[in-house]
Amino acid sequence: MSFSKQEVDLAASELGEGASIDQLVDWIVSAQEATTEGNAEFLPAQMDKPHSLLQMGFTQQEVSFAIEAFGQEAEVEELADAILARRIANNIEQKQETAELQPEVMDTPLSLLKMGFSKEEVSSVIAIFGEEATVEELADSIFARRFSNTTEQKKVKIESEFPDETETGYSTSRLRFYDDDDDDANIRRKKAKHAFGDDRRASSSQNVNQSSRTPWLSRCSGSIANASLKDECLERTSSPGRNIHGDLFKPPFFLYASLVDISKDTWNQLSSFLFNVQLEYLNSQSFSALMRKEGYIHNLPTERRHAAIPRSPMTIRDALPLIRRFWPSWDTRKQIDGVALGVVGTEQICEKVEKAVKDSRGNLSEVKQAQIIHQCKMANLVWTGQDKLGPLQPHQMEVILGYSASHTDLPGIDPQDKVASMRFALQTDTIAYLLSALKDRYPDGLRVISIYSAIGGAEVALHRLGIPLRCVVSVEESVVNRRVLKMWWRKTQQNGKLRQLDRIQKLDTKEFEDLMKEFGGFDLIVGGNYDFYRGTAMTVGTTMGMDSNRFFEYVRVVQMVRRMQKVV
Repeated sequence: MSFSKQEVDLAASELGEGASIDQLVDWIVSAQEATTEGNAEFLPAQMDKPHSLLQMGFTQQEVSFAIEAFGQEAEVEELADAILARRIANNIEQKQETAELQPEVMDTPLSLLKMGFSKEEVSSVIAIFGEEATVEELADSIFARRFSNTTEQKKVKIESEFPDETETGYSTSRLRFYDDDDDDANIRRKKAKHAFGDDRRASSSQNVNQSSRTPWLSRCSGSIANASLKDECLERTSSPGRNIHGDLFKPPFFLYASLVDISKDTWNQLSSFLFNVQLEYLNSQSFSALMRKEGYIHNLPTERRHAAIPRSPMTIRDALPLIRRFWPSWDTRKQIDGVALGVVGTEQICEKVEKAVKDSRGNLSEVKQAQIIHQCKMANLVWTGQDKLGPLQPHQMEVILGYSASHTDLPGIDPQDKVASMRFALQTDTIAYLLSALKDRYPDGLRVISIYSAIGGAEVALHRLGIPLRCVVSVEESVVNRRVLKMWWRKTQQNGKLRQLDRIQKLDTKEFEDLMKEFGGFDLIVGGNYDFYRGTAMTVGTTMGMDSNRFFEYVRVVQMVRRMQKVV
């Protein structure tokens, strides 16, 4: 295929110098489709955003400024909020006759919006403290309203991806101060440690009301459309365990996995809550037919790691052998780009593509082939018959993710619940590679605490490695996910004991003391973090592309377990 120099230059300017060839081709193809009469269905949503904003009454200058500040990935609502916040700043300037509003001050509302604050919070705090206040000071004020231990909490209603499951509110936890030097003859210095207080109860969020902890939120990405890490996180850590020393080498081991779109800087801040352990990035395409960048914070050994046997299929055609004969030679896709099921408008896309293939009578141009491949990538479409397309089915996605083809086949399960349960499921081959280093260390099996591992990804991975599960304490809010894990536990005839909790708050000090008496301790604490919210009533953490409350609960449990097992 060939593109003009102008098309290539425009794509490069839009996507940046780091864009791959595939990304450039996809962008150019989308632009060509958008300008072709009758191809409106092919127009990518992000290319229609400027038009939508202009229809809302915003000026071209305002639209360009917002897109440049937030990027093409931002939602229309987010861009509109940014423009409104900028207008608020301009209105304040007009009211302050003697004040000179500098460029960096005009960017203050945008920085606060990027932190995840609503436009109402931003406008309110600027009106109170004035435009001269720094971003950090304004952010601290908003955080103080949200999280302060001395003021009444505002409860935030969160609607679950799964029907009839909601979470309301969150409590605070405390920062404790420890003496660095126990010698009374020396000057006693106190250093803030980000530890979580017990008080015989579980908290559900970390108090982040510290000026030193607020700026990192401004660098967080809010997009979770593809549930993949940003390009800046593509590099794979060569020696993930090189900064682990002392007691961190000792069990219980911990592994925190996240599949959502957050920046490298944000990952580094998350790591600071887990003993500053260096994180490790992996791409699941090295282990399966799924192309997804994943991040892990762990203190696991790194020597003698190996793949789970048998290995999952490495290409779409190998994973779905029944459709191989229908796959055209010009469709060069090897792996799927993400766990996207139930994409809106799939039927219309299939009909339009099938018509284009039929009308071509076997003579599709290279440009048209590229257009079709692009659409198939976006909606995870596969060839189901001669010149016939269809969406990837849940049982096919299960195989690609490294589960059995009936893993989520619960009696009477709603298809949408089944799709939702796999949205943030762990790819078991990928996590098994990290966990494989434990096999020789625990020939008799592991005692595991599993927190938000969705449909049992960590448990399935350990089972595939041949590591016995002596006991599993599983925390999972989704009824569907709990039922899936329980069904798998029964089907695989596990000899160990399974304890299931429906809320992380139930895993408090007293509960853990009882578990210690029953099982004698734990060897591994696995944590996942997925966002199964929908609607607009979300916490600030969801604007990061993840639920920070769940992350801080995982940190609390890790610290509690290690402390009570006399490790730290």
